[in-house]
Parts: sequence; C-alpha cells; structure tokens
Amino acid sequence: MCSHRADRIPPPDGLAGPLCAALGERRSGPALRLLTTVAAIIWIMFALPGCTKNPFHTRSSENPHTISGTYTDPVTAQLAVENLYYAGNERNIGNYTRCLADSFVFVFDFLNVGQPGEVTAWRQSEESRIADNLFRSLAVLRLTWAPSQADRESDSTAVYYRSYEITAVTAATPPETTRFAGEAVLYLSVTESSRWTINRWEDRHRTDQPNSWADLKWRYR
Repeated sequence: MCSHRADRIPPPDGLAGPLCAALGERRSGPALRLLTTVAAIIWIMFALPGCTKNPFHTRSSENPHTISGTYTDPVTAQLAVENLYYAGNERNIGNYTRCLADSFVFVFDFLNVGQPGEVTAWRQSEESRIADNLFRSLAVLRLTWAPSQADRESDSTAVYYRSYEITAVTAATPPETTRFAGEAVLYLSVTESSRWTINRWEDRHRTDQPNSWADLKWRYR
C-alpha cells in the first residue's frame, strides 16, 4: 500500500508553472484538458517512486545453467542425440536429464583418474547428480563430436556412435583447462508417447588420448 501523500510533494522543477497554469485556467478545451492530464501523470510518476516501477529498468542476465537452452521435441533418435549435444555445451542440467530414460545407465571401460575400485557404471540419478556438479564447476565445456561409424536404427531402437573431444575450463582462479577424448556409444529407444530417449551410454577411451568423458565425470562424482 502506497503511503505517500501527493499534496505534500511539490511537482518536479519545470512542471510547477505549466501545471499550475493549466489547473488554474478557467477556460477548458480538449487541448487544455489533455495537457492537464499528461502533466498530472508525469508529476505522479516522479513524485511517488515507491508506487511505480522504472519502465526502462533492464532484467539481470539469467544463469546459463538454468535457462531453457536448445531443446527440440525428440520425435526422432537423431533429435534426441542432438539434444544431448546441446545440453552438454550449454551446461543445462534440465535438458540434459530430459534426454535420459528412467532406466538409463552409464557404462565405461576403465578410468585413468581417482580410485574407481569396482565401479564401472551408474544409473540415471547418479548421472544427473554428477552432471549437475560438473556444469556448476565449469566456466566452459566445449564439446565437439562426429560419427565414428555408421549409426544403426530401427522403428523402436537405435545406436549412435560418436567420436568426441571435450575442452573443460574450470571456474576457479586461475582457471584450469583440460582436454578429453573418446567414443560415446548411445543406445536409444522410443517411448509410449513416441519420443526417443537414451537408455544406455557406453564410454570408450581412445588410444591417442589418456582421458575420456568418464574420467571427466569421475572428477565431479
């Protein structure tokens, strides 16, 4: 509730004379009434700052981690794979998780970092948690990939092969830049709503690069 009283606030400099003259004029006409109305509105906008908002105020920039990002309704397997690609580059955890089936599993051949023990796979909830930690910790995640062999697709299932390279730059000071490379094998299936999701992701190391995507994920597990 606005608590300002207009009768206690003088009009802004430059408006007092015209406003008083307009209000004190005995003769009224369309032009005079319009001038009086406009002057009164301007006076109220400046005199009552607690009851108005600056119409020229700009919105603060949104966190790239939470904006809608690039996502297309996955009515084909290729669109589902593209959604994963964009979600990774945009570090968008919402869209990233949408790409994964409830039964999703991430499987890798081995690790070159940490102490993996007997762990060689994890489920959808763990994958989403790791990706969230990773996206929040990086200032840049640059992913490029290309088919490493011919994709296979039927009416209800598909397998996509992608040879990838990743450049990861941490948000720490000073930033640390690390590169990863490998092959991702993505197994997809179509849902009852005719939408494609990824239900299995196999990560494989390349002989010319010691660290793969699994090694990057493990750092944020």
